[in-house]
Amino acid sequence: MTEPADRAAFHAASRLSRAARDLIQSADKLDRPSDSYAIPGNVLDAVRSLEVSLAQQAQWHRGAEAGRHFQEDHVDSTIGIMTAVAELDLATQQAEGLHETQSRAYGGSAVVRWVDEMDGPAKG
Repeated sequence: MTEPADRAAFHAASRLSRAARDLIQSADKLDRPSDSYAIPGNVLDAVRSLEVSLAQQAQWHRGAEAGRHFQEDHVDSTIGIMTAVAELDLATQQAEGLHETQSRAYGGSAVVRWVDEMDGPAKG
């Protein structure tokens, strides 16, 4: 079987995985309090992108054809496709809920007056 010349989605998913691991390793300590607003904003955008990507993957699996995309007359493949579609649809719904919840958290953080540098005692 030949390798497609352009596997953009595969490579993008690999980069996303690496970026998410980098975020895990660095997000527990913030040097600038305002980053506690900026970082979730970027993550919010990523969650929305994941939601769309999951829906796209569900749609692709829905259109997968026996004999073209997977082995024809292979019961496990047919069941696997049906399972993938159902679970990707569920993941899309869950990602939508996560996006909505995170959006509210982001909105809460938006009204905070973050102080990145203190010249003296906090002023009230």
